[in-house]
Amino acid sequence: MEQSVLSYLLRINRQRVRAMKAELAPYGYTGTMHMVLLHTFHNPGVNQEEICCFFGLDKTGVARDARKLEEMGHLRREIDPENRRQYKLFVTEEGAKMVPVVREIGDRFARKLTEGLSAEETENLLAILEKAVENSAK
Repeated sequence: MEQSVLSYLLRINRQRVRAMKAELAPYGYTGTMHMVLLHTFHNPGVNQEEICCFFGLDKTGVARDARKLEEMGHLRREIDPENRRQYKLFVTEEGAKMVPVVREIGDRFARKLTEGLSAEETENLLAILEKAVENSAK
């Protein structure tokens, strides 16, 4: 039973990753760049390590994505005065223009997931997934 739940969650995530990758490719976005952008947008001044911990990503990947986003003009990195080995991240005006694009792509995928479900079924699904997230954090 547990294995099939995990299998379904992994399959959904692989489909999400595939969809995000395909739709963000024309914008030059690869990998987890969209996650770094959105998290930084909602948490200005966040550092790369905090992003790693939040998403469970490796430090090298987040540093690479932040550097690419900076090169594209979507992020600004500043050395953290309290820890000179860390960068604080900020979304630029150009990066802020990408936020609605990334959100819309994610929203389309979310709507696809709940297609054919009633409002009650969608609420139940969200409650179950929320509980699963809580359980996984224990």
